[in-house]
Amino acid sequence: MTTRVWTGAADATTFATAGNWSPSGAPSNGDTLIYRDTNHTVTGAATGLSSITLQVTPGFTGQLGSLTTYLDLDCTLVEYASGGFQSFLTGTWTDLRLTGGSSSNTFLDLKGDASTTITNITSSRLNGTLVINSSAAVTNITMTGSNNGVIDIKSGVSGLTKITASSGHVKLASNCTTVDVLGGQLTTSDSAAITTLEVDGGGTVNHNTSGTLTTLELYEGTFNTRQNESTSYTVTNATIYTSGRLFIDSPINNGVFTNPVLFLGGQSRFPLGATVTFS
Repeated sequence: MTTRVWTGAADATTFATAGNWSPSGAPSNGDTLIYRDTNHTVTGAATGLSSITLQVTPGFTGQLGSLTTYLDLDCTLVEYASGGFQSFLTGTWTDLRLTGGSSSNTFLDLKGDASTTITNITSSRLNGTLVINSSAAVTNITMTGSNNGVIDIKSGVSGLTKITASSGHVKLASNCTTVDVLGGQLTTSDSAAITTLEVDGGGTVNHNTSGTLTTLELYEGTFNTRQNESTSYTVTNATIYTSGRLFIDSPINNGVFTNPVLFLGGQSRFPLGATVTFS
């Protein structure tokens, strides 16, 4: 197990070339690989490596992988704070930690197939966009510290157990068991279904999906369906507290609240012609 720093001294391109690393040597299982202070475009599939620690610092302004050939590493830890505009990565990872980075639309693109499996994603002060493509698997996502970053979860991402967001913008087109919006913004789309959604800390939810929301707990913040253009969406149980704002006055009146809404305060707006039951 060796700590290797990318220099690009050999060809400034090929991941597996020994002379591109210091100390010289092709990366091997258990290595710590560090990218910093270069602007190279690094290519090569790099499959078959495991137990890697990958560190990409703000001084690295290049690109890892490409849209056609993702850099493939199995990692215990990825610390990604690149100053570059985009990278394309995949692998089985325990922890992905994102900090800072470029404001590019594709700051980090995770491959959309079964080769991308991540247990925990932690985003702190993210400025760019993390794209998690269809057929990847992710368990937990936490987003804190900056309102500029975006985590874009495409349709068909599996395994989502919990998303916690206190800043930034989470775009969710896949099913998730528990979502806590404690600040920042969540926008749902496609047929994303959520079992439990809690909104607090002034967070905003733009609920644009046709999927079922089983339980809504709206403490301090906004739940808004005005831009929901699906044929129908369903909320099974909803409780609105003193500082909650329930804005479901969509012009197409497409919401179905299965059980009576429990109002303990807050604000609410309903569509014209809607039939509303309170408890």
